[in-house]
Amino acid sequence: MNTKTQKINDLSAFDSLKDAQESGIDIEIRDPAGQPIGISIKIAGPDSERQRKAIQAITNERINNEDLAQATAEDFEQRTLKIIAASVISWSPIVLDGADLPYSEDNAIRLFARFPFIREQVERKAGKRAGFLKRS
Repeated sequence: MNTKTQKINDLSAFDSLKDAQESGIDIEIRDPAGQPIGISIKIAGPDSERQRKAIQAITNERINNEDLAQATAEDFEQRTLKIIAASVISWSPIVLDGADLPYSEDNAIRLFARFPFIREQVERKAGKRAGFLKRS
């Protein structure tokens, strides 16, 4: 047995995971070369109410308003973009085209659509529970 691997016998050790996902984590955004650009985006985790409700709302909209057989890759990409935008809790000040860009879901959609490298960083962290685990 690997001595670095610690077994958890009591699953209650994971109780704090849901709270951590609700509180969110800050993601330091980096440019495509990997350098920090001075922007931080706070994102809720995959088990958070925020993310779950966004997924449910978008799924219900799809079921109620469209023919499911006509789904396209573009449809799925747009829905994923909306879920990621809904998962954002807040962000540090962002300037876009010389003006402040306050946080809102609509502005998050605009930001992520225009700058896929930002979206990819947020999407990658928002979908992984491991980033929300508190290590002792």
